[in-house]
Amino acid sequence: MAALYNDEFGDVLDSILPVRVFTRRPRPTDRWFDRECRDAKRTTRRLERAFASASRRAASAVAAPLDGTSSGVTATAAIAKAAAAKTAWYKQQRLYRQLRRNKCSDY
Repeated sequence: MAALYNDEFGDVLDSILPVRVFTRRPRPTDRWFDRECRDAKRTTRRLERAFASASRRAASAVAAPLDGTSSGVTATAAIAKAAAAKTAWYKQQRLYRQLRRNKCSDY
């Protein structure tokens, strides 16, 4: 019974969204992209995720007073944290780009 269901469901999905085949061609990394670059990139991505998370929390804190479940003080604090996270991310992003440019030109 389950196999019949899976087959029928698969046929319907294949008719709506046909399977697409694509070829992935991995590209070798640049020789100048070393551990320092990887660490800087990892830090930049971590700060980007922190900013996105802080922005979501700020948006929900701003929307919460409309429901009457939170105070405006927490919304202000959440907005300040989001702004600080954005500043930290932008600063790290500039440092990462500068490091990449320097490593590439030195190589």
